Amino acid sequence: MAFSPLSPGDTIGVFSPSSYVTQDQLAPGVTLLEQAGFRVFVHPQTFARHHQSAGTSAEKVVALHALYKDPQIRAVFAAGGGNRALHLLDQIDYDIIRTHSKPLIGFSDVTSLLNAFWVKTGQEQIHAPVLKLLKSDSALPHLTALLTGKPLSYHFDGRTAFHPGTAKGPVIGGNLSVFHHLIGTDFMPDTTDAILLLEDINEELSHLDRALGHLRLLGVFERLSGVIIGGLTDLKDTGTKPFGFSLRDILREHLAPSGIPVALGLPFGHDPLNEPLPIGRTIELEVTKTGVKILVT
Repeated sequence: MAFSPLSPGDTIGVFSPSSYVTQDQLAPGVTLLEQAGFRVFVHPQTFARHHQSAGTSAEKVVALHALYKDPQIRAVFAAGGGNRALHLLDQIDYDIIRTHSKPLIGFSDVTSLLNAFWVKTGQEQIHAPVLKLLKSDSALPHLTALLTGKPLSYHFDGRTAFHPGTAKGPVIGGNLSVFHHLIGTDFMPDTTDAILLLEDINEELSHLDRALGHLRLLGVFERLSGVIIGGLTDLKDTGTKPFGFSLRDILREHLAPSGIPVALGLPFGHDPLNEPLPIGRTIELEVTKTGVKILVT
């Protein structure tokens, strides 16, 4: 189910589902949202601290529920990523999320919440920069368009068509390391005819190989309509024995047998440009030898 479009003057709420953030980190993003015409309410929990975490899981859930139950809040922005959003999944009252429909915005560690909300409520969420990473020259124009219900399309000329073809289906996924840990839980989305978005940062190539191999053994790639590989940033090969297999080697082994279209190196993830995509919304993907087109209806 699509979320109701926002209008100028609507309020966006902010909380921290993962690691702690500071006021200085959020100030530029708050200013940009206000310049785009929105009001911003930062929940007090946003700056809580409990070890690396932004407060306890209970504090996070209380803040999340409060933002969703507040009729003045039209969307919810994750302040930052990091760790421990996964701990919230079995503590959230999904009836509250379903009844008070509004999109959650974030990525990276927030991947667990985006997919869980889609699975448990059938409502679309938004994979986009967390607030502390929102920049004036990044995803803000397209994020504003998505929030306000305007058509959105991407044309990436010269991008790698790892496997050409066309696909149509709902977007699922996000950060590979986080998404991979949803397997076997009640929060793992249905992969049938979906388009899987994957991105990651600072991962060992061997870990990437293992995670994709697990998805392949589960038959995930055979059920998908297509795959969008976003930023795989700062991949490492630091083992005592060099792993040796390149990213292309790994993708070819695990994805090529499915025959589905695969786009590689798109600006979704931890690179400076992290464009928004709606989790749960059906999009159209066209991958050719000269570029990639994505239509967000």
